[in-house]
Amino acid sequence: MRIRADEHVAEAIIKAVREIALRDGWSLDSVVSARQAGKSDVHWITEFMADGGDVILSADRDFLENPPQVDAVFRTGAKVIHLPPKWGQAKGTMQSAHILMWWARIEECIIAMKPRQCFRPPWNINETGELQPVAIDFQSAQKKLKKAVKKGKAG
Repeated sequence: MRIRADEHVAEAIIKAVREIALRDGWSLDSVVSARQAGKSDVHWITEFMADGGDVILSADRDFLENPPQVDAVFRTGAKVIHLPPKWGQAKGTMQSAHILMWWARIEECIIAMKPRQCFRPPWNINETGELQPVAIDFQSAQKKLKKAVKKGKAG
């Protein structure tokens, strides 16, 4: 299973997950280590998935709300693990503790997920609990994109 984290997940946290918690045969890298930093989300998602990627790890709401990113997830069939909103505002030590505590359950969720699904671990550090499904409105995003294209052609 290939997982790519976006720029909202620190390299030190990715390294910790790889060294402490990532199961054998799985890979976790980032847009930074893959030399895709600065590229649009749509570009790196499309490239990563076309190259055999499976999962996006992010705390960025754009993957849930921004039509181009939502459409990229839809078109590529990416699975998305979306970290809780409070995760992005927490200190690095808390981010690390949270993701490491949840990592085994994140992997189990990834195995069970279907393409285009999104799940989020709750913002807590408990040994029990499950990731929660997060709805992504693909239809609305595609309508907004079509409307934007029409406006671009008219102008």
